[in-house]
Amino acid sequence: MGATRSDIDLVYLVSLGDDESSNVLSFNAINKAAERISGGIVRTPLCIAKISKSMDYDIYLKCENLQYTGSCAERGILNFMMAAGADIKSRGVVVASQGALALAAAYHGHCLGIPVTVVMPERASPSLAYRCSDLGAKVVVCGDSLEQAVTYANKLYKETEQFYVSSDDLLVIAGLGTVGLEVIAQLPETEALLVPVAAGGLLAGTLVAAKMLKCSCLVYGVECSRVPTMLRALQVGRPVEVPTAPTLAEGLDAPCAGPNAFATIKGRLDRMLVVDEAWVARAVLALVERERLVASGGGVVALAALMQGLAPELRGKRVVCVISSGNIESGQLSRAIQRGLGAESRLVRFAVPVPDTCFGLKDLATAIANQQAILKSLTTEQVWVTNDVNVIWANVVVETVNEEHTTALKDYIRNLYPCVRFVLYDLEDKH
Repeated sequence: MGATRSDIDLVYLVSLGDDESSNVLSFNAINKAAERISGGIVRTPLCIAKISKSMDYDIYLKCENLQYTGSCAERGILNFMMAAGADIKSRGVVVASQGALALAAAYHGHCLGIPVTVVMPERASPSLAYRCSDLGAKVVVCGDSLEQAVTYANKLYKETEQFYVSSDDLLVIAGLGTVGLEVIAQLPETEALLVPVAAGGLLAGTLVAAKMLKCSCLVYGVECSRVPTMLRALQVGRPVEVPTAPTLAEGLDAPCAGPNAFATIKGRLDRMLVVDEAWVARAVLALVERERLVASGGGVVALAALMQGLAPELRGKRVVCVISSGNIESGQLSRAIQRGLGAESRLVRFAVPVPDTCFGLKDLATAIANQQAILKSLTTEQVWVTNDVNVIWANVVVETVNEEHTTALKDYIRNLYPCVRFVLYDLEDKH
């Protein structure tokens, strides 16, 4: 018992296996979605990125983090709800999610008077559960993983009259495709479009819209290196499960590409990029510092790919990066910023022996201040010191302005404390 498909134009069926097929969405379906949702979502701005001045790209940011619930998921959810028919208000909707899809469903269900049941795993954020509940959704916590939550949501769908919404539903993908419509309308000169990828719905819809409106526009998908779901599917030729892992790119840790999204993308995507964890952190930091925008790790991977230099062929071109989500917990934002600072060599960690007197730590703090560095933390080790009994080891973390500042600080500290031990921060080890 799902939403009607009478208003969706299906171009053709693509076989993915002996007993599995998937549908490929048409451009007309996205146009219909745009008409349905026009009064219920934000037509988000396309902003010139200040970071362009320090890079070789003409970068624009499609700020989907400015939707009411902070993500583009609203577009897909609202299109599903608007297209499902009048009985959706009596039957309700069930969705399995640990992020943006849940919040979008709760919000638009509240606005439209549609009962919403959100199934989320135990590891989902408590604040997400609270926000969904505060919007009137029934929250069911089930299982240790998203896969188990999906299984339970499917069980509810089969046992009740509720509509089931997944991120790979054709109506959801059509709604997400309106991002592509807006980008080309806002910047007809767009030469390349970089899109974050989880299960692939946003990429699939955006690709169809952008290629239809401007066939010369390059469309790249971007996902995190820790869970390369779509890359693996493209390599194998069909969606396959990949191991999930903790990542700063929350929301992009889907274990498998959506069959409908994959069928739409296959053979039409220009490139698939995989960004390292450290560059996700650096992109979160760059948005905060340079653009004054807050976005999740999953939302910034398109910008991260350019910062990492994964698409040198786009240098000098007008490139649009979709910032797909701003839903990030304060603790996760803090971690991303700190790891971004570390990846940029702007956090310096070292251990240094100092005299165990009232002047030892004072002189060290003064030396740091003399270099205009910020002392972030300082702890001392007094017990496990095997040499001079009158010496303690100070473990220090300081923040600098840039890599040049870091180099100057290290030289200065080495000159004052020849026995200093600096801790190396490997760019490829930012997990």
